[in-house]
Order: sequence, then C-alpha cells, then structure tokens
Amino acid sequence: MTHNGRQKWKAVLSNPDNQEILAVLEDASRPLHLNELVERLVKQNETVMSSDEYEHYLKRKQITLYHNSLPKLADFGFINYDQEANIVTSRNDAITDIDWYEEDLFAELLARFQTDRQSDENSIGTLEGRQAALEYGRQLADEAEEELFCMFVSTDLLEEKCLCHAEDAIDRGVEIYVGSQNPDVRDLIRSHLPDVTLWEPQRGWLNTPSRYPKVGRLVLVDRRKVMLAILDEPNSDGKHPKETVLVGKGKDNPLVVLVRELLGPRLDHLDYQSADFQSGLHS
Repeated sequence: MTHNGRQKWKAVLSNPDNQEILAVLEDASRPLHLNELVERLVKQNETVMSSDEYEHYLKRKQITLYHNSLPKLADFGFINYDQEANIVTSRNDAITDIDWYEEDLFAELLARFQTDRQSDENSIGTLEGRQAALEYGRQLADEAEEELFCMFVSTDLLEEKCLCHAEDAIDRGVEIYVGSQNPDVRDLIRSHLPDVTLWEPQRGWLNTPSRYPKVGRLVLVDRRKVMLAILDEPNSDGKHPKETVLVGKGKDNPLVVLVRELLGPRLDHLDYQSADFQSGLHS
C-alpha cells in the first residue's frame, strides 16, 4: 500500500461515523438491513426530538450511509455491502487494524519521534525482553485510575502476579476489559477475575496466531498510557519468544493516539455501555 493509500485507509477507519458503523455491525449476530442499521445507529445517539425531526434525521442518515459511508467501507474491505438488497455484513476476516509490519507504521513512528524514556509526550519508549514487559504491564495496572483495556494472544503472556495486580485495580474501582481470540485466555481470566468484562474480537485486532512477528499483548490505561509488545517467532528450544515493547504516555502521544484510533469502534462501544454515558443521554 502506498503512503497516500495508507493515509486514505486510516482516514476512513478513524472517522467517528465509520467507527460507530463498524461497532454496531461487530456486535450484531447477523447481517443487517440498511434500515435496521440506521435505526440502531440513531438509537444509540438518541436525543430529545419531535417525531418529525426524528424521521427527518433517520432519512438523512439513511441517505448518507447508502451513498457514502457503506460503499466506502466496502471498497476498503471493512464490510460486505449488497447495495441492491441493502444488506450489510461485518467482515469478520477483515484486517481492520494496521498490518503492523508490512505497513512499516512503527518504523515511521520511530523515525519521526524520539525513542527514549523521557517524559516528553512525543517520545516513544522501548523496552526489551519478556520480564520488562511483565513488569511494565504490572506498573500500568497499578497506575490505572478508571479503565484498563487489555488484549492478549496467549496465556503464556500472563503470570499470577499480573492477575494479582489486576485484582488490586478492580478493588480500587478500575473497570477492566480483556479481549482475546484465544479461548484459554478468556477461561483463565474468567476463573481468576470474574469481575472483568471479557470479549472476543470479531475482527483482526491482533495478527493471526501463526504469523510472526506479531503483537502479543496490548495494555491501554485510561486511554493515556499504552504498552504494545511485539513477539518474534520462538526458537525451536521452546523458550518464550523475544519481546520488543513500545510504550507511550500522554493523551497526545503518537503511539497512544494511534492505538486509540485503531481501537476506536471498541472504545466507543464501551462508552455507549457506560452508566455515565447512558445517564447523560436522558439528563
């Protein structure tokens, strides 16, 4: 993909309206008719309005999706859209996160921003090794004040100490969300941390399990601090794969911004579920 192509790809995916569409489709258990998709989108963003205003808004939204949003998302491969039948389907096999290595996005980030451990919000820090990843992940759990969002590809990336730090965060009132396509990870979390919100990504949030190098673990704290661990293919001796960890701190840190954009639909969906958001709709 060319630089211009990547920019267009990213612009489509980071658009808030497109993120809402993808989030609704991801959570749907079946294909949706255009009218049903529009109704779900309007309902989750409902405000007080007259019936005439509601019908006008519904029609305008339908036209926008039909002529613009859905064809564009389909062109980029994020959804399947039968425009004649007006049926929209989530692409469960679509890679809607960045192909981290073929796109060389991290290389671009590391070239543009200083990579050190200073407090500069533009800096992207690097750590080496499994132990460093475990320790920094536990540190982030201890620093969480409101929300801890994690994804793991295998149980090998979790240790008992990690679960203990997560339990302490829950005791402080931190909301924890853990996503994994690996059922063993979900079973482990379910048995040790029953208060955690578990979910199974339906799109390619992480690289496929057999592909290396790949993103092995992701920790996002209060949407302001992030750790992203990249795994190399393990050696034949069966030892843990080498990990290279990228870390960023600050709301405007480029790595934090990138991860927030990639997780946009999922984070938006969590916002819609929150009690504060729901109460705000009806206040």
